[in-house]
Amino acid sequence: MGLTTSPTFPLQDMRAVSATTTLETATLTSKNTSPPGAHSHLSNTANTASEDSLHAANSNVEPARVKVVIANSNSVDAHSPTMQWGVTRQLPQTLQERSDALEEIRARHNATCPLCLTARQQDIVFGQGSSHAELVFVGDAPGDNEAAVGTPFQGDSGAKLDEMIKAMGLSREQVCLTYVVKCPLQEQHPATQEQLDQCASFLVEQLLVIRPKVIVPLGGPAAKHLMRSGEGISLLRGKWGVWTPPHGCQVPTIPVMPTFHPAYLLRNYTVETRAFMWSDLKLAMTKLSVT
Repeated sequence: MGLTTSPTFPLQDMRAVSATTTLETATLTSKNTSPPGAHSHLSNTANTASEDSLHAANSNVEPARVKVVIANSNSVDAHSPTMQWGVTRQLPQTLQERSDALEEIRARHNATCPLCLTARQQDIVFGQGSSHAELVFVGDAPGDNEAAVGTPFQGDSGAKLDEMIKAMGLSREQVCLTYVVKCPLQEQHPATQEQLDQCASFLVEQLLVIRPKVIVPLGGPAAKHLMRSGEGISLLRGKWGVWTPPHGCQVPTIPVMPTFHPAYLLRNYTVETRAFMWSDLKLAMTKLSVT
């Protein structure tokens, strides 16, 4: 899973980003339409990376995928009749009960989700990781790289995310990786809003079963959905929000720390972007007991 032609961000680089030069919050001069942290009030730090590291070629970075726009009502009725756990079924408590519940949600999703039933079964990417994870990463939807192997966050962006998780002192096995929508979205066959909403309801059940200490949405679409916000990721990142479970589920709100998608990081591989993202992850780590 190591990077080849994409720019490197080794473990020591991730940690060094918090140890040297202080960066003033600024808008990048990049032509990308989502300048990172343009309105953040955080002061971030970065390492003095080499010119080769800063300007390495990004030709193999996967392109941006179809954007996900999902309704974000937090009422139980908005997710019925697909939701069961926390609604008609008592939430599991033991580790084995949580694991069994997630497998039940996976099987029910694969058999009933109106959106994913239109995709090939082998293209569904439900999630990966611990059933009792303290930290859950949520993307918008899998791409072709993920669908090819059936696991979340593959390719160069997946390798970069693995480096970040390792820099946090964790592994894929200790966190949970999942998506709002569980199958790739195709521009030539756009999904209906009802299909998107019903697929997203399975994420709600996943979060209710796992009940993590922190949720980290990767990228704007996932952050907007989880936080019921219309703001872009540049305004949302670096600031704590909450995910509010559906009314009646008797689960407290869960802290949310939005950050950039690793694919965006690779497309905008600058000292500033790396510092912003690492700062976000360090804030998430303050809520964890496993590090």
